[in-house]
Amino acid sequence: MVSLIVCAQNHNTLNITNTGVNMTVAILSVDSFIQLGDTIVALYKIDDINYKETDPYINPHDFNVAGLTVWEGERLAIAIWGNDSMSNNKDGFLYNEPINWAILKNNKYIPIRMVYKIGDNNWKPNGVFIVDSIKADF
Repeated sequence: MVSLIVCAQNHNTLNITNTGVNMTVAILSVDSFIQLGDTIVALYKIDDINYKETDPYINPHDFNVAGLTVWEGERLAIAIWGNDSMSNNKDGFLYNEPINWAILKNNKYIPIRMVYKIGDNNWKPNGVFIVDSIKADF
């Protein structure tokens, strides 16, 4: 039933494009507010990333998902796709673009904060980052 609700969203934010370049983020643990079956998403700005007024939690239609995973209670890794420089549309992260992390619940993005053991919160092609834990950011 939950997957039917996620698929029935009015916007296409869960259509992830394999652009040929990604980074990997390993997640070691999460806070207790993240429940089994919650979807963890990495959001990128669709258009002008220099326009700072937009927030994925207030204006979700200005963002798309470049990577997602479902928390199953064990360590996992997530591929986060970068922009395909050969296409005319922005379809992933640009080099050093900040990653907006969220949990998808009831068709809404709930902000989360990654505590990195290795790496930072900026997208890098072929990067391999390790997240020690996920914290609530609300």
